Amino acid sequence: MRRFLIGLGRMLGWLLWTLHVRRRVIMDNLRLAFPDWTEAQRREVGKRTFVNIGQMALEFLLVTRLDRDELERMYVYDPEMRAVVLAALESGRPVVVCTAHFGNFENLAAVHNLQGYKIAMVVRRMGAGWLGRFWNRGRSRAGLEVLEVTRGETLKAAQRAMRDGKVLGYVIDQNMPGHRAIFPTFFGVPAATAPTPAYLALRSNAVVFFMLDLPLEDGRHRIVIEGPLVPPRTGDREADVLAFI
Repeated sequence: MRRFLIGLGRMLGWLLWTLHVRRRVIMDNLRLAFPDWTEAQRREVGKRTFVNIGQMALEFLLVTRLDRDELERMYVYDPEMRAVVLAALESGRPVVVCTAHFGNFENLAAVHNLQGYKIAMVVRRMGAGWLGRFWNRGRSRAGLEVLEVTRGETLKAAQRAMRDGKVLGYVIDQNMPGHRAIFPTFFGVPAATAPTPAYLALRSNAVVFFMLDLPLEDGRHRIVIEGPLVPPRTGDREADVLAFI
């Protein structure tokens, strides 16, 4: 049944691509990121992106049905890096986990929350429509705390969540314009993102990791972990934050 539902999700993604749902946005971004590619190459990657999103959505909605043993079987780690993360969690220091829109980034938070590591996610507002409400209900079923990005309040909300003993999850490759945004170079173009993880590392002595959920051919997921990531401390805070991001 699970394979059938995931296949259904992939079909849904293909259908959304066929119906040109946000296809223009995807193609414009691919032209910006990969100017040397042909249009055929960009279309193929765009289509595969939508198929992956459909699969990701169904996996995310199904993850709460998995018991602890199934979670352990389906999500595999490098034992050494997992031990590093566990040591950081046991140290008493705040922990920040950054990720990106790659693989099943939603499941990355949900799975670890279901394993007992309480997660607070920093996310952009999805809008007031049915899709945003539906998706946030899925996050709530997985036990996640959702911290929506709001101007001037994100850092305070993140610090409060960490004082409550929660791991802060942050999807860092989001365009987050605002009065505190910084502009690292992303695919050769300055792109707005939030400095919050860097500020937390510098101000709160937080331990920062980078993680990805990498889907495997056999249906399992490999959790890729890098870190702890240490920000430079030259005394120029803005330069240190930009270098860290």
